[in-house]
Amino acid sequence: MMRQQLLSDYTCIVVNGFFPSLTLKSVSLLIFKFFLGQENFSGKRLANWLVGWFASNPDVFILLNNIDGTCLRNEKIQNTFSLLCTIKGIHIIATIDHINAPLLWDHNKMSQLNWVWFDCTTFETYSMETSYENSILVQQSGVLVLSSLTHVMKSLTPNARGIFILISKYQLEAKSEHGYQGIAFPDLYLKCREAFLVNSEPTLRTQLVEFKDHKLIKTKKGLDGVECIVIAVEDNTLATFVEQQDQQ
Repeated sequence: MMRQQLLSDYTCIVVNGFFPSLTLKSVSLLIFKFFLGQENFSGKRLANWLVGWFASNPDVFILLNNIDGTCLRNEKIQNTFSLLCTIKGIHIIATIDHINAPLLWDHNKMSQLNWVWFDCTTFETYSMETSYENSILVQQSGVLVLSSLTHVMKSLTPNARGIFILISKYQLEAKSEHGYQGIAFPDLYLKCREAFLVNSEPTLRTQLVEFKDHKLIKTKKGLDGVECIVIAVEDNTLATFVEQQDQQ
Protein backbone atom coordinates (compact mmCIF):
# COMPACT_ATOMS: atom_id res chain seq x y z
CA MET A 1 0.00 0.00 0.00
CA MET A 2 2.74 2.48 0.98
CA ARG A 3 4.71 1.53 -2.12
CA GLN A 4 1.74 2.29 -4.37
CA GLN A 5 0.75 5.52 -2.66
CA LEU A 6 4.11 7.13 -1.83
CA LEU A 7 6.80 5.45 -3.95
CA SER A 8 5.06 4.93 -7.28
CA ASP A 9 7.53 7.31 -8.96
CA TYR A 10 10.58 5.49 -7.60
CA THR A 11 12.28 2.19 -8.29
CA CYS A 12 11.60 -0.32 -5.49
CA ILE A 13 13.07 -3.71 -4.62
CA VAL A 14 11.02 -5.79 -2.18
CA VAL A 15 12.71 -8.33 0.12
CA ASN A 16 10.57 -10.49 2.41
CA GLY A 17 12.72 -11.28 5.43
CA PHE A 18 10.25 -13.79 6.84
CA PHE A 19 10.94 -16.33 4.07
CA PRO A 20 12.50 -19.32 5.88
CA SER A 21 14.95 -20.10 3.06
CA LEU A 22 16.24 -16.54 2.58
CA THR A 23 20.05 -16.26 2.44
CA LEU A 24 22.66 -13.59 1.84
CA LYS A 25 23.27 -15.06 -1.61
CA SER A 26 19.61 -14.91 -2.59
CA VAL A 27 19.29 -11.31 -1.37
CA SER A 28 22.49 -10.29 -3.19
CA LEU A 29 21.40 -11.98 -6.42
CA LEU A 30 18.04 -10.22 -6.22
CA ILE A 31 19.67 -6.80 -5.92
CA PHE A 32 22.49 -7.43 -8.41
CA LYS A 33 20.17 -9.02 -10.95
CA PHE A 34 17.97 -5.94 -10.71
CA PHE A 35 20.87 -3.61 -11.54
CA LEU A 36 22.74 -5.80 -14.03
CA GLY A 37 19.85 -7.72 -15.53
CA GLN A 38 21.65 -11.03 -14.94
CA GLU A 39 23.19 -13.11 -12.17
CA ASN A 40 26.73 -13.36 -13.57
CA PHE A 41 28.52 -10.22 -12.47
CA SER A 42 31.80 -8.87 -11.15
CA GLY A 43 32.36 -6.30 -8.44
CA LYS A 44 33.89 -3.83 -10.91
CA ARG A 45 31.02 -4.19 -13.35
CA LEU A 46 28.49 -3.71 -10.57
CA ALA A 47 30.28 -0.56 -9.36
CA ASN A 48 30.26 0.90 -12.87
CA TRP A 49 26.58 0.12 -13.20
CA LEU A 50 25.76 1.79 -9.89
CA VAL A 51 27.58 4.96 -10.92
CA GLY A 52 25.79 5.05 -14.26
CA TRP A 53 22.43 4.17 -12.76
CA PHE A 54 22.32 6.95 -10.18
CA ALA A 55 23.62 9.47 -12.70
CA SER A 56 20.46 9.16 -14.78
CA ASN A 57 17.84 7.54 -12.54
CA PRO A 58 15.95 8.45 -9.38
CA ASP A 59 16.80 6.96 -6.03
CA VAL A 60 16.21 3.26 -5.36
CA PHE A 61 14.25 2.08 -2.32
CA ILE A 62 14.74 -1.39 -0.82
CA LEU A 63 11.57 -2.34 1.03
CA LEU A 64 12.60 -4.93 3.59
CA ASN A 65 9.77 -6.70 5.37
CA ASN A 66 10.99 -8.11 8.69
CA ILE A 67 14.69 -7.16 8.75
CA ASP A 68 14.93 -9.11 12.01
CA GLY A 69 13.65 -12.33 10.39
CA THR A 70 15.25 -15.51 11.68
CA CYS A 71 17.33 -16.05 8.54
CA LEU A 72 18.58 -12.45 8.56
CA ARG A 73 19.98 -12.42 12.09
CA ASN A 74 23.61 -12.92 11.17
CA GLU A 75 26.56 -10.59 10.88
CA LYS A 76 27.19 -10.84 7.13
CA ILE A 77 23.64 -10.07 6.03
CA GLN A 78 23.28 -7.13 8.40
CA ASN A 79 26.68 -5.84 7.27
CA THR A 80 25.46 -5.97 3.68
CA PHE A 81 22.36 -3.94 4.50
CA SER A 82 24.37 -1.34 6.41
CA LEU A 83 26.90 -1.00 3.57
CA LEU A 84 24.11 -0.57 1.02
CA CYS A 85 22.85 2.37 3.06
CA THR A 86 26.19 4.14 2.61
CA ILE A 87 25.65 4.31 -1.17
CA LYS A 88 24.11 7.61 -2.12
CA GLY A 89 20.83 6.93 -3.88
CA ILE A 90 20.00 3.66 -2.09
CA HIS A 91 17.51 3.83 0.78
CA ILE A 92 16.16 1.01 2.97
CA ILE A 93 12.69 1.09 4.48
CA ALA A 94 12.43 -1.83 6.89
CA THR A 95 10.02 -3.27 9.42
CA ILE A 96 10.84 -5.14 12.61
CA ASP A 97 8.72 -7.57 14.61
CA HIS A 98 10.82 -8.29 17.68
CA ILE A 99 11.14 -5.71 20.45
CA ASN A 100 14.87 -6.47 20.78
CA ALA A 101 15.63 -6.21 17.05
CA PRO A 102 17.92 -3.14 17.54
CA LEU A 103 20.38 -5.44 19.31
CA LEU A 104 21.31 -6.73 15.84
CA TRP A 105 23.26 -3.54 15.15
CA ASP A 106 26.36 -2.25 16.88
CA HIS A 107 27.43 1.40 16.90
CA ASN A 108 29.06 1.21 13.45
CA LYS A 109 26.06 -0.40 11.80
CA MET A 110 23.68 2.04 13.44
CA SER A 111 25.68 4.99 12.12
CA GLN A 112 25.64 3.53 8.59
CA LEU A 113 21.97 2.57 8.64
CA ASN A 114 21.05 5.95 10.13
CA TRP A 115 17.50 4.85 10.90
CA VAL A 116 14.59 7.21 11.31
CA TRP A 117 12.21 5.37 13.63
CA PHE A 118 8.40 5.32 13.38
CA ASP A 119 5.89 3.30 15.37
CA CYS A 120 3.67 1.84 12.64
CA THR A 121 1.93 -0.88 14.60
CA THR A 122 -0.95 -2.23 12.50
CA PHE A 123 -2.38 -4.84 14.93
CA GLU A 124 -2.91 -7.09 11.93
CA THR A 125 -2.43 -10.84 12.23
CA TYR A 126 0.76 -12.56 11.10
CA SER A 127 -1.19 -14.75 8.69
CA MET A 128 1.27 -14.36 5.80
CA GLU A 129 4.40 -14.90 7.90
CA THR A 130 3.03 -17.88 9.81
CA SER A 131 1.69 -19.50 6.65
CA TYR A 132 5.28 -19.99 5.47
CA GLU A 133 6.38 -21.19 8.89
CA ASN A 134 3.60 -23.76 9.14
CA SER A 135 4.25 -25.18 5.69
CA ILE A 136 7.91 -25.54 6.55
CA LEU A 137 7.14 -27.41 9.75
CA VAL A 138 4.92 -29.84 7.89
CA GLN A 139 7.63 -30.49 5.30
CA GLN A 140 10.33 -30.90 7.97
CA SER A 141 12.36 -28.05 6.55
CA GLY A 142 13.14 -24.42 7.18
CA VAL A 143 14.40 -22.63 10.23
CA LEU A 144 13.91 -25.41 12.80
CA VAL A 145 15.65 -28.08 10.73
CA LEU A 146 18.37 -25.63 9.70
CA SER A 147 18.98 -24.76 13.35
CA SER A 148 19.15 -28.45 14.26
CA LEU A 149 21.64 -29.19 11.48
CA THR A 150 23.86 -26.31 12.54
CA HIS A 151 23.75 -27.43 16.17
CA VAL A 152 24.69 -31.03 15.33
CA MET A 153 27.55 -29.90 13.07
CA LYS A 154 29.19 -28.16 16.01
CA SER A 155 29.42 -31.49 17.86
CA LEU A 156 31.11 -33.35 14.97
CA THR A 157 34.78 -33.64 14.10
CA PRO A 158 36.11 -31.66 11.11
CA ASN A 159 36.30 -34.83 9.00
CA ALA A 160 32.75 -35.80 9.94
CA ARG A 161 31.50 -32.34 8.95
CA GLY A 162 33.38 -32.68 5.68
CA ILE A 163 31.70 -36.02 4.93
CA PHE A 164 28.23 -34.66 5.62
CA ILE A 165 28.80 -31.55 3.50
CA LEU A 166 30.15 -33.77 0.71
CA ILE A 167 26.95 -35.85 0.80
CA SER A 168 24.87 -32.66 0.88
CA LYS A 169 26.55 -31.12 -2.16
CA TYR A 170 26.31 -34.36 -4.12
CA GLN A 171 22.61 -34.63 -3.31
CA LEU A 172 21.90 -31.04 -4.35
CA GLU A 173 23.70 -31.56 -7.66
CA ALA A 174 22.25 -34.98 -8.46
CA LYS A 175 18.73 -34.84 -7.04
CA SER A 176 17.37 -33.28 -10.21
CA GLU A 177 18.05 -36.61 -11.91
CA HIS A 178 14.99 -38.77 -12.38
CA GLY A 179 14.67 -41.46 -9.73
CA TYR A 180 17.48 -40.19 -7.49
CA GLN A 181 17.92 -42.67 -4.63
CA GLY A 182 20.95 -41.25 -2.86
CA ILE A 183 24.69 -41.56 -3.19
CA ALA A 184 25.91 -45.17 -3.42
CA PHE A 185 28.24 -46.21 -0.61
CA PRO A 186 31.13 -47.16 -2.96
CA ASP A 187 30.90 -43.76 -4.67
CA LEU A 188 30.79 -41.97 -1.32
CA TYR A 189 33.82 -43.90 -0.07
CA LEU A 190 35.79 -43.02 -3.21
CA LYS A 191 34.94 -39.32 -2.89
CA CYS A 192 35.83 -39.30 0.81
CA ARG A 193 39.16 -40.99 0.10
CA GLU A 194 39.94 -38.43 -2.59
CA ALA A 195 39.13 -35.63 -0.13
CA PHE A 196 41.29 -37.29 2.59
CA LEU A 197 38.30 -37.55 4.93
CA VAL A 198 38.59 -41.31 5.61
CA ASN A 199 41.23 -43.98 5.09
CA SER A 200 39.07 -47.13 5.18
CA GLU A 201 35.51 -48.34 4.65
CA PRO A 202 35.01 -49.24 8.36
CA THR A 203 35.91 -45.65 9.29
CA LEU A 204 33.28 -44.31 6.89
CA ARG A 205 30.65 -46.77 8.11
CA THR A 206 31.34 -45.74 11.70
CA GLN A 207 30.75 -42.13 10.72
CA LEU A 208 27.51 -43.01 8.91
CA VAL A 209 26.27 -44.74 12.07
CA GLU A 210 26.85 -41.49 13.96
CA PHE A 211 24.90 -39.59 11.30
CA LYS A 212 22.06 -42.09 11.69
CA ASP A 213 22.09 -41.65 15.47
CA HIS A 214 21.67 -37.90 14.94
CA LYS A 215 18.91 -38.64 12.38
CA LEU A 216 20.86 -36.78 9.71
CA ILE A 217 20.71 -39.48 7.03
CA LYS A 218 18.73 -42.47 5.87
CA THR A 219 20.08 -45.53 4.09
CA LYS A 220 18.31 -47.87 1.71
CA LYS A 221 19.06 -50.41 -0.98
CA GLY A 222 19.11 -49.13 -4.55
CA LEU A 223 17.65 -50.93 -7.53
CA ASP A 224 20.97 -52.71 -8.03
CA GLY A 225 21.13 -53.78 -4.37
CA VAL A 226 23.85 -51.26 -3.45
CA GLU A 227 23.45 -49.32 -0.20
CA CYS A 228 22.54 -45.67 -0.84
CA ILE A 229 22.71 -42.71 1.54
CA VAL A 230 20.24 -39.83 1.39
CA ILE A 231 19.71 -36.74 3.55
CA ALA A 232 16.00 -36.43 4.35
CA VAL A 233 15.88 -32.63 4.24
CA GLU A 234 14.06 -30.36 1.80
CA ASP A 235 16.35 -29.06 -0.97
CA ASN A 236 16.03 -25.34 -0.16
CA THR A 237 16.92 -25.92 3.48
CA LEU A 238 19.86 -28.14 2.56
CA ALA A 239 21.13 -25.53 0.09
CA THR A 240 20.90 -22.84 2.77
CA PHE A 241 22.81 -25.06 5.20
CA VAL A 242 25.60 -25.73 2.69
CA GLU A 243 25.89 -22.02 1.91
CA GLN A 244 26.17 -21.15 5.59
CA GLN A 245 28.85 -23.80 6.13
CA ASP A 246 30.86 -22.53 3.15
CA GLN A 247 30.78 -19.01 4.60
CA GLN A 248 32.28 -20.13 7.90
